[in-house]
Amino acid sequence: MAIFWSLASAAANGSLSLGDAVMFAQSALGSSMIAFGGLNWALDGASAPVAAVLRLEQAMAPVGALSSGTRPAAGMPARDIRFRDLTFAYPGGPTVLDRFDLKIPAGSSLAIVGLNGAGKTTLAKLLCRLYDPQSGAIEIDGVDLRQLSLEPWRARVTAVFQDFIRFELSLRENVAPAGAPDEVVRAALESAGAANLADLDTVLARGYEGGTDLSGGQWQRVALARALCAVRLGAGVVLLDEPTAQLDVRGEAEIFDRILAATRHCTTVLISHRFSTVRHANRICVLEHGRVIEFGTHEELMAKGGRYRTMFNLQAKRFTAAEGEEGAVYDVLT
Repeated sequence: MAIFWSLASAAANGSLSLGDAVMFAQSALGSSMIAFGGLNWALDGASAPVAAVLRLEQAMAPVGALSSGTRPAAGMPARDIRFRDLTFAYPGGPTVLDRFDLKIPAGSSLAIVGLNGAGKTTLAKLLCRLYDPQSGAIEIDGVDLRQLSLEPWRARVTAVFQDFIRFELSLRENVAPAGAPDEVVRAALESAGAANLADLDTVLARGYEGGTDLSGGQWQRVALARALCAVRLGAGVVLLDEPTAQLDVRGEAEIFDRILAATRHCTTVLISHRFSTVRHANRICVLEHGRVIEFGTHEELMAKGGRYRTMFNLQAKRFTAAEGEEGAVYDVLT
């Protein structure tokens, strides 16, 4: 077991490649097989998976690889983020964004609304540079995102997606996986409305001694605290994809007000189905079939009487029917 633990640790920290890790593991397993009889059986069992993994590694190397630019990303964006004539489709799928064009001034907040599949989450993933567009560009202060150094840019971006990660680690490590002073962690928890959730050393899993379980809403606050901690450590772009879906409407409005206060110097992009949150953003973008069909403030879009007003009124009727409990999800855009 000690051998396998060492191999797993080496693979995790990058000092050992996937192929080498599998080869050494299979060799160790094969050696143990010899003790129980059958040299040929042991050799066959050890060599076949190694060859398969090495072939797979070679075939997968060029797939999804993103080249890194060389330009520094420190302090960006200082002026704006611009999606210029952007087209994107996932491999083998239909076009998600079709000649998409939008400018987000630095230091402002933008909410994006639209039907499921309109391309909202895709925009966030492109900003994180998890993918590159097929045509067009994302420009940061006029510089193509692909020209920026990859890791420094990602350090400037913090994101909370719907399927955020839940680590079976301490509260401190969940909020600051890469480490941060305790005062920074506590301040982030306070801003996320989770100041009294647990001691920083408490493991967030009941299976560990002294560990505890969290509700869905509590986990969501931890994920938000993780993003706010990153802001305090230097992130300048905040991406929130349904960040408060498991909170009730009243709790959501309170938390989003806190988020806006904590990220007032950042460029914040909010993706949400809830208009009680959306209306707090500086500008709102209505996305449909991969294109912007309406853009403006809440007041401007309501006065226009278009798609946004229709969706807002539909949801308002639903909210007046009954108040939700924490954990309820209201979605009239599916």
